[in-house]
Amino acid sequence: MKIAHFADLHFGREDKEALGVAGDLVRELDVNAIVVSGDLTQRGKREEFEAAQEWLSGFRAPILCVPGNHDTPLLNLPARASDAFGRYDRYFSGRAGPLEIDGVSIRGLNTSRGWQTRMNWAEGRVNLEDLDAMIANSDAEGLHMIVCHHPFISPAKAGLQTATKRGEEASRRLAASPVQILLTGHVHTPHAELIREGEGGYIAITAGTLSTRLRTQPPAFNILEVRDDILTLNVQTFQDGHFHEGTHGSWDIKTLEPISTPRVVAI
Repeated sequence: MKIAHFADLHFGREDKEALGVAGDLVRELDVNAIVVSGDLTQRGKREEFEAAQEWLSGFRAPILCVPGNHDTPLLNLPARASDAFGRYDRYFSGRAGPLEIDGVSIRGLNTSRGWQTRMNWAEGRVNLEDLDAMIANSDAEGLHMIVCHHPFISPAKAGLQTATKRGEEASRRLAASPVQILLTGHVHTPHAELIREGEGGYIAITAGTLSTRLRTQPPAFNILEVRDDILTLNVQTFQDGHFHEGTHGSWDIKTLEPISTPRVVAI
C-alpha cells in the first residue's frame, strides 16, 4: 500500500516545475491513494480551484482532500464569514472521503475557519464533536488515518509555529483512540513525530509545500508505504529539477514503536 500525501499546493503561487515532476513521479509509483492536507489554493479564487481540480484529475488513484485556511475567499470578508467553504465545496465536495482501501481507513477533518475571534484567524480550530465521530468509526483492526490541515501540536522544528485551538485536547483524544496516524500540512515543513499521551499515542506527519511560498525547506511531499504492519515515511524533496527520496522513519503500526529513528532529509 502506497499513499501520496500532499499539502499546501497553493495554486496561484504553485511551483509549476515541482508540480509537474511530482505528478509524473506519483503516477510512476502507482500509489493506491492520494490525500491533500489543505491549502489547495492561494486566495480561494475560482481559477485557482479550477487549476487544482485539473491537476488532481490527472491521477487514477482515489483522492481525499480537506480545505485549508487559504481555501476560503481571502479577499471577500463577508463571504469568508457567511460561506467560507462554499466555493471549495463546489469543486471538491466529491473528494471529501472517507476512503477505505485494503484495510486502511482515511477520514478528513476540517480544522480551517473563514473567520475567528482572535488576531490570527488563519490558525486551526478542532471541532471535538467531529473528531469524536471519526474516532467512533475507527475500530481496533486495520490502519486508521485522519487528514486535516493544521497540526494538533505544532512541530517543534517547523519554520512556522502554529497554535491550533483545542489542539491539545484533540491530541489527547486521538492518542486514546484506535487512530494511529494524523496527516497535516500548514507549516510547509516535512516532519514526523510520535506523540505519546498517557498510555496511548499516534504518529503526527506533516507534508511540505509544492508552491513558491517556501519557508525553511525546498518543495516536498510524502510517500507513505505500509507493508507487513510497518509504516515507512519517505519524503520526496525537490532539488535541481528532481525529487530526492529520504526516509524519515518506520513504525510498527500495532505498537507505534519506531523501527528506525526518524531523520530529516539533508538539504
